Amino acid sequence: MTYAHLTTDELVMIASYFKIGAPVTSVARNLQRSKQTIYKVYHFLEQGNTVLDYYQQYKQNKTRCGRHPILLASEQTDYI
Repeated sequence: MTYAHLTTDELVMIASYFKIGAPVTSVARNLQRSKQTIYKVYHFLEQGNTVLDYYQQYKQNKTRCGRHPILLASEQTDYI
């Protein structure tokens, strides 16, 4: 099963639910997301961070994903 990352719209919705004190289970049901996903964002917001901080951290972590380029020595590239 593939994982769909949170969109910015969903993050804003979660933040607004957090501000009004909505329980995590109702937020998860409304957004059709896992409770664990909502808990992670709630705990991040409880530490005094914003949704923008959460999204920037997500983008920074995403840059470290994927395949890294293969670096060959000059002798190897000459041989190829």
